[in-house]
Amino acid sequence: MYLKRFFVEGLAHASYLFGADGEAAVVDPKRDIEDYVAEAKREGLRIVAIFNSHPHADFASGFRELAQRTGAKVYVSHLAPVNYERVAARDSQRVKVGSLEVELLETPGHSPDSLSFLVRENGQPTTVFTGDLLFVNDVGRPDLRDADEDPSALAGKLYDSLHEKILTLPDTVKVYPAHGAGSLCGRAISDAPFSLVGQERKLNWAMQIKERDEFVRQMTANLPDRPAYFSYDVGVNLEGAEPFDALPPLDEMTEEELQHAVQDDAVVIDVRPAPEFGAAHFPASINIGLGSPSFSTWTGFLIPGEKAIALVVGSAGDAKKARLELARIGFDNVLGYVKAGSLSQTQTLAQMSVEQLKANLQGDGPFLLDVRTPTEWKNHHIEGARHVPLASFAKQLPALPNDRPIAIICGSGYRSSIATSLLQARGYKEIANVAGGMTAYAETGE
Repeated sequence: MYLKRFFVEGLAHASYLFGADGEAAVVDPKRDIEDYVAEAKREGLRIVAIFNSHPHADFASGFRELAQRTGAKVYVSHLAPVNYERVAARDSQRVKVGSLEVELLETPGHSPDSLSFLVRENGQPTTVFTGDLLFVNDVGRPDLRDADEDPSALAGKLYDSLHEKILTLPDTVKVYPAHGAGSLCGRAISDAPFSLVGQERKLNWAMQIKERDEFVRQMTANLPDRPAYFSYDVGVNLEGAEPFDALPPLDEMTEEELQHAVQDDAVVIDVRPAPEFGAAHFPASINIGLGSPSFSTWTGFLIPGEKAIALVVGSAGDAKKARLELARIGFDNVLGYVKAGSLSQTQTLAQMSVEQLKANLQGDGPFLLDVRTPTEWKNHHIEGARHVPLASFAKQLPALPNDRPIAIICGSGYRSSIATSLLQARGYKEIANVAGGMTAYAETGE
C-alpha cells in the first residue's frame, strides 16, 4: 500500500493519500488540494474516494474541489447534516480502493457523526485512520464540534468507540490520526506521525482510565478554550468550502481604499513581525504575525469568520501566504492588501526590553499584564503581574488602568503584540509590548 501524510503546521492538521493498484483515496483533505492531485499523478494513482471522518471544526476542508477535479465520491457519516452530494456512510460498509478494502466504522465521541476508516490488505487489517477520535498519546475532545451537544454524553460515546471499535483491533494495526502536536482538538497529542493500536493501548493516558464514568469525568474537566471560529468552520464544512482556486485574485489596495474598507467595518490585520509593527502601522490595525505557525489560529480566535479583512504586509509574497493560511480556516473575505512601506498615516507601539521592564518594576513601574496560558502562568510568572490569557480577549477585552503605563508580556513577544495592538486599538495610550517575553526575562536572571 502506498501512503503519504500531508501536515499543516499551526493547525497541526494531518491528511492522507493512500492507495494501491492504480487507485487512491484521500482522508480529511486540507483546503488547498494541488498536493494530492500532483502526488497521485506521480504515483500513477487515480483518486476515486474522499473519506471525511466528520465535518471538522478547526479547518476548512477542500473535499468539494477535490471531488470536482477528480470525480471521486465523498464518504461521510449518514448522521452528518451535510448539504452536499455524498455517500451516506454506515457502520461496516466496505469500499474498494484498488486492491485495498476500506471498512467504514461509526466511532462517535469527538462528534456524534465521527467515522474511522479501517484498511485491509489481502484481507488483513493493517491501518486505521481515526480522524479526531484517537490521536497519538491522546483522544479527541468531546466539546468542540457541536456546541449544542452534551459533552458528557459524547465523552461516553468516545469511550465506547475506543473500547468497542479501535482497541479490539490487532496491536499491529497502524493508527493515523487527523491531528498532531499543537492541535486544539486534543490536550496532550504527541508529535509522532503515527502509532500502533498496541502502543496506544499501553501508553495513551486516556486508555489507562478503565472505568467509563471516570473517563467521562476526566474528558470533560479542565478543557482549554474553544476558539470562536470552530463553530464557523463547522458551518463551512457542512456546506463544502468554495474551491480555493476559484477565489477572486488578491489585489493591492491604496491607502484610501484601506480607509474606506475600515469605514465599512473591515478589520485590518498587520502580518509583519512585532518590531516592524511597533515602528509604524496603520491606526487601529491588529498585529497577528505571519511568521508564527499560529497565525491562522489566532486570527480565528479573535476575528469573526464573516468579517471582511484587509491585510498590511511587508511584501506581495506575504499577502499570498496570508491568503492561503486564512483560506485554510475558511476566512475567504479578504479584500486585498497594502504594503506597509506605502502607508503615510501611521502610529507607533512601544517595544520594551526585558531590561527596561526589570528596571521599571522597581518602584512605581508599569502595570504588567501577562497574556500566556494558565499552565504557563502557573509554572512561572512575575510577582505583581495580572494574568488574563489572550484567548479570553475574544470574549471581552480586560479593563485596565488608564492612570499608569501598561506593559504586556507573553512567552516570546508574539501573543503580547497581538494583545497590545488590540488594546491600543481600543484607546489605551501608554502601552508597550515586552520584546522577547518571559523567555528573554528568564535569560537575564532574576
